Amino acid sequence: MKRQFVGFLVFMLAACIGSVTFSQTALTVTSVATDEVKALTLEELQSLDQVTVLTANEFVDGEKMFRGPLVRDILAFCKLGEVKNVRLTAANDYQVDVNAQEFYDYDAILALSMDGELLSKREKGPIWVIYPMSDHEELRDPVYNSRLIWQLVKLECQ
Repeated sequence: MKRQFVGFLVFMLAACIGSVTFSQTALTVTSVATDEVKALTLEELQSLDQVTVLTANEFVDGEKMFRGPLVRDILAFCKLGEVKNVRLTAANDYQVDVNAQEFYDYDAILALSMDGELLSKREKGPIWVIYPMSDHEELRDPVYNSRLIWQLVKLECQ
């Protein structure tokens, strides 16, 4: 009887973990001004308009095709009002502050895939901030390389 009960508990735990993983928060978007917090899943990010950016950067060999929603569309989707600055935070707590105007001047995306394959944690995913560096000479600067945050988990809007 104990074996069956332990087996049942293991089954239930696995079922719970599976359902949490399916709808797990992939990105948290917060507003410093209003204390609003939006938790977005990968499914929600994938449901937004997807943009393709063909670009090279110092972390990949040659040009790669990245696909994901525009950062400015994420900000609009979350309805946080006027955003002047955004602090980008990675899973390892690496942070960088960005003037939000950049997301309107350039088609920076939250890449969810590269060359047609979803980004795994091993491949700098599931979310990687990508600027169209090959399209703009001024983006080929170390300042912008520091903004290509992979394993992005949080946007803190100010």
